[in-house]
Amino acid sequence: MKAPFKLLLLATSIASVFNPLNISAQENSTDTKQVTTEAQDTQESQGIEVIMVSATKRSESMQDIPLSVTAFSQQQLDIKGASSLAGIQESTPNLNFSVQSAGQNVARVTLRGVGTETLVGGGDPGVALHIDGVYVGRNSAAAGDVFDVDRLEVLRGPQGTLYGRNATGGSVNIITKKPTDIVEGYTDFTIGNYNEQRVRGVVNVPLTDNLYARVTMMTESHDGYIKNLYESGRDVDDKDSQSGRAQLLYVNDAGDELLLRGYFSKNGGAGPGSQYLGTDISTENGYPSNYLVGVSDAGAGAAVLADAYNLVTTPSGESILPFPNDLHEIRKNAPEFVDTLIQGMDFDATVSLSDDLLLKAITSYQTNDNEILVDADGSELAIETRHRQNSAEQYSQEINLISQTDDPFQWILGAYYYHEELTERFETMVPTGLVPLDVDLGEDAVAGGGGIRQLRMASHEVDSTALFAQLSYELTDQWSVTGGLRYTRDEKEQTRETGGQVDLVNNVRFLSGELGPEGADTGKTSFTEPSYRVSTDYQLSKTNLVFASYAHGYKSGGYDFNGGASDENGDQVPYNPEFVDAYEIGSKNTFFDNTVMLNLTAFYYDYQDLQVFRLTGDGPLTDNAAQSTITGVEVEYKYQPSEDFKVDGSVGYLDATYDEYSIDIPPTDFSGNRLNYAPEWTAHTGIEYTKTIGDAYLTTRLDWSYRSDTYFDRGNTDLDKQEAFSLFNARIRYDAETYYMDLWAKNLADKDYVVGQLINPPFSCGCRTVNVGAPRTVGITVGARF
Repeated sequence: MKAPFKLLLLATSIASVFNPLNISAQENSTDTKQVTTEAQDTQESQGIEVIMVSATKRSESMQDIPLSVTAFSQQQLDIKGASSLAGIQESTPNLNFSVQSAGQNVARVTLRGVGTETLVGGGDPGVALHIDGVYVGRNSAAAGDVFDVDRLEVLRGPQGTLYGRNATGGSVNIITKKPTDIVEGYTDFTIGNYNEQRVRGVVNVPLTDNLYARVTMMTESHDGYIKNLYESGRDVDDKDSQSGRAQLLYVNDAGDELLLRGYFSKNGGAGPGSQYLGTDISTENGYPSNYLVGVSDAGAGAAVLADAYNLVTTPSGESILPFPNDLHEIRKNAPEFVDTLIQGMDFDATVSLSDDLLLKAITSYQTNDNEILVDADGSELAIETRHRQNSAEQYSQEINLISQTDDPFQWILGAYYYHEELTERFETMVPTGLVPLDVDLGEDAVAGGGGIRQLRMASHEVDSTALFAQLSYELTDQWSVTGGLRYTRDEKEQTRETGGQVDLVNNVRFLSGELGPEGADTGKTSFTEPSYRVSTDYQLSKTNLVFASYAHGYKSGGYDFNGGASDENGDQVPYNPEFVDAYEIGSKNTFFDNTVMLNLTAFYYDYQDLQVFRLTGDGPLTDNAAQSTITGVEVEYKYQPSEDFKVDGSVGYLDATYDEYSIDIPPTDFSGNRLNYAPEWTAHTGIEYTKTIGDAYLTTRLDWSYRSDTYFDRGNTDLDKQEAFSLFNARIRYDAETYYMDLWAKNLADKDYVVGQLINPPFSCGCRTVNVGAPRTVGITVGARF
């Protein structure tokens, strides 16, 4: 506990040393907590852009709030070439993002080592996603495109008071642009290698003096980044997406707003793609030597294993070709695909009940349908496929009462309700008679292999209610304190109709030896937990803030859709909630007439009962690891000596390890190992130069990002590690009044790297299924605006 407070003193000292104003003189100045609109406009025109954020449910300058926030405007996203969360992770310290496919199609978001582990079924994210103030329960939505936004905010650290139970790692807030009272719009078209084609468009039209409409659309496609060498196979890691949003905004003469928003996002194609990491298989052809081809009725449902990859032939009767060792090559025969459709409607009301009181209410309904087919054996042989279908339906209602006075005392009161229903059907198939009949498969095994079917069907229901409050008080013109409390009750109920890996011929279930699939089992549980936060901040001057905070975060427990534990009565056993106690100190500073920005943060996490996902012989299982400690430091900086030249960047340091974590089968102690998806170092620097050419501007930007060694599995072996790597992106933009043109390139050095991993069946080889980062892509974007 001493180290964080020493760092606070250090941050305060740094701010004091660099502060160009005399602090004692500030004591006699006007209130430094309040900056007029005129002063803000002057500040923006003279230097670094001020981004207003709603991280505290109020519109405030990012530099004036005691939170670690990284924010991006649409203009910044465009010049960085970022159209999704994958693009901003390079510019955000200690953020890790990947889309993974190995029988599921989900996004994994991790902040400061805290994030999403349970990837399937009803598992909850550890980093909450909010789009226009609405919590999105299914993490597949985080893989969507980001376009026509007012800003994108990444809040690091537990945000449970204002943003709910599943924000132990933080919250990503996407705030789209609302309709305005002017006629405006723009469109652009992008082409690039891998047959990249993207069209975006926005039209904003005032329908009457009080009613405005805005329509946004985007469609994007590209060929697969991973080449399928199988003659009729589909290239994977492609894209085929369409999304749109339509809004109607009514503003009365008093300034009250009623906003109706409808939206959809569709994603198809072969999907993000996955493949075995061939280097961890020591056989001649690069594939595992043993594969589960049936279940014996002897030995309590013993596994029937065979060297399927050498015994089975291709459809043309030939032997299997060796595993492709290039990360961007596969050889798969199954027609893999992904089909995701998200649809929803929100109603957002903002009404001034009086001069001192604001009412904000958001009602939302959303559906998320997801289907995926995966070639599970990763080869040109017809050995195993996995087919998953899941549907989610969510309804939420949030009501906020917000004070809106100039008094030292400010407050927010809120109530929240969330209901979600999920259904899922997951089936894996290994055909019968996979290997020649004369192959000895052991006692009581079906000749040729009896095949395997694993069919699981589950329904899951969640009800979550919460009451929360946050109070702030200015003790002096410079010193403020804030406290917040949220009480959440989560109720979860699940029914699994079938399960287990069953031999298709003799009907024996793997591991138990019983006949047929498992009977239906159910589970019902509830959790009532508080989340809270206290912070204090001191304004050394108008441009120098120091703060300290403590937050207690809570992530709901639940049930595994596939696998999981059951008691002697056949009832499902839930895994428990996880908790984070986070201590944070920091300093936010701008110097030299707003030409330099320097933000420093240090943090310490006591991470308890963290939910860790692993695969067992009979399906996925979520454990509650005992204890973890996370410490880190983050630095964000900007330098803009003139309107023509800008430098921005960040550095994140993270020490995230399991203090206590062991499993019984097989007996393994992971204590001392690093957490998954938590590299020790992340760094970024961007350099941007703009030259005026008549009435137009020519902007050149170069971005460099770095990630140190990253482990994808708690085992921390060399095969679980992506070694440190750097990425370089570049963009040149010619921007005139009514049109613009970009030339861009991403991953200039064409670096091969892995973004995610899962240890998948066959477990006898411990084969790693990996997802791969995008190769070098180049293109041109042409746009027009009115």
